[in-house]
Amino acid sequence: MKNIIGLFFCFLVVHGFGQEISYADDIDQTKPEVMEVLALFENYLHSNPANLKSSPYWNKAEQEKHRQFDFLESEFQPSLYMGLATKVLSIDLNENSGFIKVSYGRIVKQDSSGLLAIVNYGLKREDGSYKLCNALSINKEKWSCTSLGLVDFYYPPYHQFDTLKAKKLLAFVDETCRNFKVPKKAFEYYLADTYLEIQRLKGFDYAMGEKYSSGPSGKASEAKVYCGGLGEYYPHEVFHVLVDPQFPNRHFWASEGIATLLGGSRGESLDWHLIKAHHFLLAHPEIDLNHMLELRNMDLQTAFHYVLGGLIARRLYQTGGWEMLIALMQSGNTDADYYQAIEDFLCVKQANLNAYIRKELALEVSHLSEE
Repeated sequence: MKNIIGLFFCFLVVHGFGQEISYADDIDQTKPEVMEVLALFENYLHSNPANLKSSPYWNKAEQEKHRQFDFLESEFQPSLYMGLATKVLSIDLNENSGFIKVSYGRIVKQDSSGLLAIVNYGLKREDGSYKLCNALSINKEKWSCTSLGLVDFYYPPYHQFDTLKAKKLLAFVDETCRNFKVPKKAFEYYLADTYLEIQRLKGFDYAMGEKYSSGPSGKASEAKVYCGGLGEYYPHEVFHVLVDPQFPNRHFWASEGIATLLGGSRGESLDWHLIKAHHFLLAHPEIDLNHMLELRNMDLQTAFHYVLGGLIARRLYQTGGWEMLIALMQSGNTDADYYQAIEDFLCVKQANLNAYIRKELALEVSHLSEE
């Protein structure tokens, strides 16, 4: 999904950004409260929300609680608010709250193939007028919540809360914070049987690429973990919430690799991904791992940054324990930094990575077959 969205934004960058706002024909613009909401949304959209630290158009409670108070903004890279054609589809108001549904995308004449997302913003009255809020803040009130330790678990009414798995997650929190020498912090953990349910909870009616999602999936965002398909124990994303903010100079592969080493990825262990990568690379000798950071998804379940980043993280841990993994997280955020860290810590130059990784994968698979 991220690759699809990236291509979408590449098109926009090449062809230029153009701000367009339109409205569905059935929106009743004769009603004062509807006009109030439309003006609110227009003002917010024109206030450059991708770079806001505060906003008079957003409710105060969420701004005080969250640094990135508009959760939708960070759902896309580089941002949801990048001059996309925008259409207000509907406004649904109750006495003191409601929703505004909006589509974002590149619309050419009647062609909707460039639709990026259909999202819902919440609306709440504050000091006598409507303010925007996250749909999540309203929708989660219909879900159940169980608090254990520093974690608030939110789940659909149909779900039977698994206390044992939740306590296992809390143990992972304690162990991870201790090993990486980072402070524990409170966070919200949203779980459901499918990630599509999580998307709807967050306010998405549609997001480009979601139809390709299958199996367990998750995401970390500030002090929130979203988990579809793995219940109360999704350690990969919890690692990102706890550790990533403490290492702003980390490389993407470093973080993803360690998270996969410790918590697997997409419902499978690192070992499972290593076996799959080994057989895949045997079938594709033309792939040059000397430039592995240029590689993306192997298929819909395995990505190179998970499996190869996980292999590097495992070798570093075997070499120098937690201190070595901490050093990797501190080694820089550029590709050159990551390659240099491998050379410094494992004595493997970038020019030798193709041979090294293929050999190490074969050793891992051989070892696993003996167990």
